[in-house]
Amino acid sequence: MRGQLIAALLGIALSAMADTGVLIPGDRQQPDAAIFSLDEMALEIRIDNGMARVRVRQIFGNHSGSIQEGVYQFALPGKATVSDFAVWDGVTRIPAVVLERRRAGEIYEQAKSQAIDPGLLQMGERTAGEEGGPSLPSQSFTARIVPVPAFGTKRIEMEYQHPVAVENYRSEFVVPLKPDVFGVQTAGHLTIIFELRSAHAIRDFAVLAKTYPLQIRERSANLVRAEFFGNKVPLTEDLAVRYALDPAASDTVHVITEREDPREPGFFQAQALLRVPDKSAAARSRASRPRTLVVLFDDSLSMQWDKLERSFAACETALRRLRPDDTFNLLLFNSEVDIFNPRPRPATMANIEQALTFIRNSRIRGGTNLQRALTAALEQAGGVDTYLMLISDGGATEGSVSTGKLARWYAAEWGKREPAGRPHTLVFGVGDDADVPLLRMLASNNGYFDWVRSTEPVDFKLNAFLDKIGQEPVKNLALAVSPAAAVDLVYPLEDLRFAGSMATWAGEYRRPAPHATFAVTGIGNGRELRFSTSAPLPAAATDHPELPRTWAKARVDALLDKIARDGEDRATIDEIIRLSKKYKFVTPYTSLLAVPRALLRPRVIRPGDPVLRVKTDESIISVIALFPFGLTKPLRHLKDEDTWQTRFLAPVEMEDGVYQVRLILRDRDGHVYRESKSFVIASKTPVVRARVDKPRVHAGATLRISAEATGIARTITARLYGALPVVLRWNSAAKANTGELVVPAYLPAGQYTVHVTAEDIAHNVGTGEVPLEIW
Repeated sequence: MRGQLIAALLGIALSAMADTGVLIPGDRQQPDAAIFSLDEMALEIRIDNGMARVRVRQIFGNHSGSIQEGVYQFALPGKATVSDFAVWDGVTRIPAVVLERRRAGEIYEQAKSQAIDPGLLQMGERTAGEEGGPSLPSQSFTARIVPVPAFGTKRIEMEYQHPVAVENYRSEFVVPLKPDVFGVQTAGHLTIIFELRSAHAIRDFAVLAKTYPLQIRERSANLVRAEFFGNKVPLTEDLAVRYALDPAASDTVHVITEREDPREPGFFQAQALLRVPDKSAAARSRASRPRTLVVLFDDSLSMQWDKLERSFAACETALRRLRPDDTFNLLLFNSEVDIFNPRPRPATMANIEQALTFIRNSRIRGGTNLQRALTAALEQAGGVDTYLMLISDGGATEGSVSTGKLARWYAAEWGKREPAGRPHTLVFGVGDDADVPLLRMLASNNGYFDWVRSTEPVDFKLNAFLDKIGQEPVKNLALAVSPAAAVDLVYPLEDLRFAGSMATWAGEYRRPAPHATFAVTGIGNGRELRFSTSAPLPAAATDHPELPRTWAKARVDALLDKIARDGEDRATIDEIIRLSKKYKFVTPYTSLLAVPRALLRPRVIRPGDPVLRVKTDESIISVIALFPFGLTKPLRHLKDEDTWQTRFLAPVEMEDGVYQVRLILRDRDGHVYRESKSFVIASKTPVVRARVDKPRVHAGATLRISAEATGIARTITARLYGALPVVLRWNSAAKANTGELVVPAYLPAGQYTVHVTAEDIAHNVGTGEVPLEIW
């Protein structure tokens, strides 16, 4: 492989910010077009019934006469899931693979020790002071790209998918392109291919971005195809489109399916567009009741520039929507809390103007004491029609700063109030660096949450957010499928559903069925909802390729909720890892790693007589291996296996470590190619350190065992006389392999030994022993 490419893909902490698709020279703090230019950029966008898949391809040019390294940054929309990443080394594509997080970390460190920069994408690390458990996702990441050849180019690809919400029958889709941290980037050539599909009829499709005027090539009630081609295009705004779904199709169910392999389960997605009904007398009475709005406005130093503008727009719009018989108050907070008035005031135009002037005359300063601000806001709450509206990035720096502790504290304080005095907690997050998990948890206290990036258009999300004030979500919403035995593991894809929004479920089906009934029930605005449709569960269907990952992500989210509620257990973690690998997306327990395949699957041997096997393109007619200890050997082609093979003798005196075999390949046209494979010499047995939780136990008791082993252990097993062996598995909280062994009830009292053995991937075995007294 030419050069020692690779991308180091590092999860950024929740407070980090990034622009979309910029490459920064390694010795600089910001992009420099004199060194790296964006020569080409292509976006391939497909929105399939509310799920968007975005593929990004970028080619950067190096304008210097030396090999460069760069830092690649990409900002993601909210709820986005990265599903692919790849870098190119010349004509060789190096895709990322999903690995268990600990294994990925081991390979990452191994690659760095060989002066190779590996590509590692993980969910953002937990902030300081956070408890154990899975880490939290961030909304951006960086990638270190090495090397970028002199006067050459570097090609980078990534793919992500995320849901597109429906609010009041309308949707807005955004690809973040506008710069937030750095200056405007210009694409030498920009290509955008756009496709929108919906089982519900599409209306009023519009392109909001003037910089990228998409040309519509095909349009029907259920399909929009558009494209854009441009040269020297400045990326001055986000790519945004807006469209509506026909209300005439509301209170109906539409079903889509995907089943590519008949040996695997199929998947379905059921969607119901919820009708906005004429308000009943009770609903009109509820809407006409005076309400109190308490706005918490974050004016700490983290809320500068675009974040401050969006925050002010949200506050102003919320206040101007109030009626004269409503009341309001305004709390500005940073390290301290500055209250507009001791008690809520009537929402007259004069009072609202005074409140807005109060914000304009303030200065952004200090840190963020979110706990103090929430305490002050709760003191303002006075009844069932009180709404606390928090406008912030949630970046607490003073008081309680731990996400989990702060969320639990607020839930406890909120719950201490009488039910009639518990306010609705509305949270409007602002900024690429918003602490989305914290803000979402705060809103779970009888409220709702939404979030805008620092640069995206705010109007659509803000209006949808404010429209829900005074509304009740649809309750007891459920999907029933008949025959029930045909389907399994059905999950809702939204937390709360309001009238005018889309209710979506994703499920799995094990066997085909010519007819299945999908029935939706619930209660909205005091009326009973009940509607259904019939659709087949086909033996084969390939029109919706993103649907399996949509279901798998929903399944993993449910498993993560189980862990948050009940704690970690091995079976749940194993299933999360399995789904993440199979459907290729990152979870708190897995990582996306981009390195040469020789590092992912090195041949691990003891000194002796191993076999080297290589698969090649069918045009290759000769393969010669150059070993690091001076041996040169041709490989023999095994036609039945379509593999080249040779045996070689590894000298006994070779030190343990990673070695490279250089391969020279020649095709039938005489072209010569050079590749490399790696193998690991591992002759040392693992050193095992084992512990038991109690040195003395009763017969019949459960013994907890933990162990660590040097090297890369395949298995670690604990054994006790008379008991079945127990495999010790990795426990991220304990940072060790752990397991439980039941001491046989019939064992007589006395001294025993717990034997713990570790076998590495070269089949070396090490043993540790722990004394145990049974009494």
